[in-house]
Amino acid sequence: MAQTEDSAIVQANNEVGIAITGNLTNYQESITPGPSDTESGWQPGFAVKGSYMGNPYGIHHLYAAVHYANSFGNIGYRGAVGGTPYNGTDSATFNRVVGRVGMGFNITVPGHLMMITPYIAGGYQGWNRNLQGPFGYKENYSAGLAGAGALFQYAVTPRFVVSGDAEILAVVGGGMTPHLFNGRLGSASFGTSAEEKVAAGIDYKMSDALHVYSDVGFTHFNYTGGSLALPGWREPLSSTNQLSMSLGLAYQF
Repeated sequence: MAQTEDSAIVQANNEVGIAITGNLTNYQESITPGPSDTESGWQPGFAVKGSYMGNPYGIHHLYAAVHYANSFGNIGYRGAVGGTPYNGTDSATFNRVVGRVGMGFNITVPGHLMMITPYIAGGYQGWNRNLQGPFGYKENYSAGLAGAGALFQYAVTPRFVVSGDAEILAVVGGGMTPHLFNGRLGSASFGTSAEEKVAAGIDYKMSDALHVYSDVGFTHFNYTGGSLALPGWREPLSSTNQLSMSLGLAYQF
């Protein structure tokens, strides 16, 4: 089976979509001696995406895509505030947007349609932390993302495509701003660290223009931490794991 310009894979790469999502976050700071702050829990959310694959200017299977995800809701907090042990709730909001540019290459296996698309990627991620209760306070985390990855796609049938995706990104220009003591703490600047993500997905063509899609992904990253403006105050090293799931509808163009 030859890979044609209207194959199931190319069609799945020319669509815009919106999905409902579930996001499981597990965050832990590294403090010695402890106690270390930890946060974990599920949040609902939504995601929107758009992707294009074509042959502009003679570039075969040029690929471009953008994906934005937002999750919001309460997750459990366990740690300490000002040295006092405290269990509470973080009314948190997470945002992540990543753009990709790459090129698809057919994988020649008789009787099968497959493609691998290496790409470069860049984007932004942020976390608005809003700890509730008598010891409540707010913090804003943010960082840029830059790196590369590869998308593998296999057309099981002319309507059904499965995919696997892996990317490694540098977390750059990151920082955290605590809203405490009327801003006297300033902001902490983070060093460069790594972010790894793997995902698997499906895309099914229901009609000429309407697709249903779903995916599950796992992301891990660290924030290096950094000093704050007041002597002795510091944002510690932290590790975050996130498991995401989505189910959505897309329009093929």
